[in-house]
Order: sequence, then structure tokens, then C-alpha cells
Amino acid sequence: MRTHKAAAAALAVASSLLLAGCSDDSGDSEGTSSKAGGPAREKDSVTVEIKVTGDSPASVYVPGILGTGIDREDLDLDRIKTPWSKTFTSRPGRMINMQAASIDAKSEIGCQVVVDGKVRKEKVARAKPGKTLVSHCSTTI
Repeated sequence: MRTHKAAAAALAVASSLLLAGCSDDSGDSEGTSSKAGGPAREKDSVTVEIKVTGDSPASVYVPGILGTGIDREDLDLDRIKTPWSKTFTSRPGRMINMQAASIDAKSEIGCQVVVDGKVRKEKVARAKPGKTLVSHCSTTI
């Protein structure tokens, strides 16, 4: 029993020393300090806008964007009038997978993911004879 306690104590001390050696409080590195002199923080949330463009009604499917935690639900809409958009906030690092399909395919359908005002992903699909008109946008926000 005494040996286990001594080994655990030695491991705790070694871990503390290793972790202390990894910190850098100098603030000299580019991008590691904020204007106030403290460490830079990643944003807690971003504003996301998903858009569908086209010349006919569309179906939109975006898995897991409604709700929070494990209770997320899919956005699944039929016969929306284009152009269409939805804005929401989310945490950075989430994956957005968006699919837009034209119900009455005419010439084109497009999808777009905009994060904090900047276009992250955009795709326009053009009609081809005998093909389903679908546009898919996937990006990490």
C-alpha cells in the first residue's frame, strides 16, 4: 500500500512539472494575447446563415442544427419558396451539412453557408436532363 501511495505522489509531481513547463505566459507569440494584454479567447458562438437560391420551390434538409446538446433535431422543410434563409447562433467547430433539392426542377438550385458575414461554402447545381437537381454544402463553422 505504501508503495502505491509513493508511486502516485511521484506521478502527480512529475505531471505537475511537465504541465508547468508547457505554459508560456510571455505573450510574445503572435495571436496568443488580446489587445488588453490577456490571453486570446476563442469566440463562444458564431452567427450562421444558411441560404437556398433557385427558380422553383425546394426541399431543405440540415441534420442536427435545431436545439442544443444531445437534443438536437434536424431541419427538414418541404416546398419552401426560394430564395430562403435561416439565421441562428452556434458554437465554433460544428459541422454544417446542408442539402437543397428542387421540387420542380427548372434551371438551378444553390446553397450557401455564411458564418459571421463571410461565405464559407457555396454551391450551385444546374439542371441536366433526367437528373435530380440537388445542391449540397458542407463546412465546419
